[in-house]
This record gives sequence, C-alpha cells and structure tokens, in this order.
Amino acid sequence: MSDDDLEAIRRLKYAYFRLLDLKRFDELGALLTEDCTATYGDVGGSLEGRTAIVEFLSGALSDPGIVSAHHGHHPEIERTGETTATGVWYLQDRVIVPAADLEIGGTAFYRDEYRKEGSGWRISHTGYERVFEEHRTHSTMAVRKFRSRF
Repeated sequence: MSDDDLEAIRRLKYAYFRLLDLKRFDELGALLTEDCTATYGDVGGSLEGRTAIVEFLSGALSDPGIVSAHHGHHPEIERTGETTATGVWYLQDRVIVPAADLEIGGTAFYRDEYRKEGSGWRISHTGYERVFEEHRTHSTMAVRKFRSRF
C-alpha cells in the first residue's frame, strides 16, 4: 500500500470523527460508499446503506443540546486488494447530554473496511466493539452505570 493510500485512509477516518462531532451528517455520508454497512456495538443489529447510517447518526446526535467528542487513534491499516483495505482504530469517546444531566464515555475498537472508488477512498463498513462504557451524572460525575466487555 502506498504512503498516499495510507494517508488518504487516515484522513478519511479523521474526517468521519470530525464531521460526526460537528453534526455535519450529510458531509459524513459522502465519506461512505452507497452500500456501506455499520454495526455500532450498542445499537444492536446492523445498518444497511449510506442513507440508513446517516439517518441513524443524525437521529441520535443532531440535537444541539447534545455534544460529543470522538477520538480515533492508533490505526492499523492493511491493504486487502487493489482497491480494498481494512482498518482497526482505537476509539475514546464522550457524549454529554446536559438536559438529562448525563455524560457517556468509554473506549472501543472500530473495525472498518475501505474501498477505493472514482472519487477516492470511502468507508464500506464501519462498526465498533466496546471495551468499556460508563454513564455518569454530568453535574456531579457520579457513576450511574458501568459495563466492560471483560
């Protein structure tokens, strides 16, 4: 895999996190293949197609009273074909819902698949498996709920 391809895939995933936190869901959708799938660990089930993924993310996070921070790092990217690749990213995220006095945070591993199309590299599958997640009362930081995969 060329350095240019690796950098393009890294920038693709960085843009995914940035656009997610900025609530720019239509732009985020342009990073996905039309037939993209997603399996977000805490959603249960799979989302099929760009439209379904964008609708889900928008429905879950578009409220301006909800703020989020998604940090993806330590990418492990591997070419699987001339126009395909996979990637594993370590996620650290935080979602704050002041109206519910709630803060959700944790870590997970994203497992992505990428496909190079005429417009460049796009995400063809994305999803994560939680390592841990905690729910806290935002005003006091008291733990409400904690779960771990172990």
